[in-house]
Amino acid sequence: MKFGVCIPNYGETLSVEALREVSQVAERLGFDSIWTTDHILMPRNSGTPYERIFDSISSLAYLAGQTRKVKLGISSLIVAMRNPIEVTKQLSTIDVLSGGRVTMLAIGAGWFEREFSFLGSNFHNRGRRVNESIRILRSLWSGETKLESKVLPHNYSDVVFEPRPLHDQLSIWIGGTSRAAMKRAAELGDAWHPNAFPLDTFREMVTQFRSISQEEKKNAKEMKPICVRIGLNLKAPQAEYRGPQGEKRILLSGNMGENREIISELEKLGVSYAVVVTSPDGKVALPDQLEGLKLIAKEFISP
Repeated sequence: MKFGVCIPNYGETLSVEALREVSQVAERLGFDSIWTTDHILMPRNSGTPYERIFDSISSLAYLAGQTRKVKLGISSLIVAMRNPIEVTKQLSTIDVLSGGRVTMLAIGAGWFEREFSFLGSNFHNRGRRVNESIRILRSLWSGETKLESKVLPHNYSDVVFEPRPLHDQLSIWIGGTSRAAMKRAAELGDAWHPNAFPLDTFREMVTQFRSISQEEKKNAKEMKPICVRIGLNLKAPQAEYRGPQGEKRILLSGNMGENREIISELEKLGVSYAVVVTSPDGKVALPDQLEGLKLIAKEFISP
């Protein structure tokens, strides 16, 4: 299994220092990638750690300048709240400036309806707009010059998209655990990127994803990779926490024996990549984030 790190660009402990130190330590320890988290405008008292958050794309550009070789991504970009052409331009620019390190992007449909309304974005047709946005991302990224959309007001032909990214393909992971997200991952994505739920629940989700993948591809050998997002908190009293919607999620903690069991079970379920979130609730102090990464690297990343 490969490991990435979700940098704390949100929460109570948010700081420029934390972004810089966590990203640089992650690179030094041999993690494969670093990621930012995406939200734009949350209501006060939302019950989430995302009321205080740096922009995901701008933060990624900053982190590109603070690192040298680690891959760069966003987990997960709520593309239905954004202009996909601008997103493609921003990411391809970061790719060129970083020497070709924007190789993966996770995309989610979004779940907070009020945030969509604040931005004047239609929450109810977001799934169709995500699908069209993925088409636009792939089209412009690969150098195509014409696209017609029936969902988005982005129709173009004979355009010039320069500078081109340094590699032709962007690996797009699909976030979410709904049937629609699983179907999107099987049809349009390069990987499925769910949060890691308690193992009994997650086993059922993987079974459902495999079934949907077989329905879409008619061939079990074409199963898309499973790349999870999983929290890390050394001081957590148990290996679970509540996500922003109140759902139970699994957690890596200071109990390395339990961590080994969790990672082993995820690998048995076919998980090939884990993006470790160093401050899942936005409250983990920077020294604890760094110590957690050191322990995870020592245990799971080959020197």
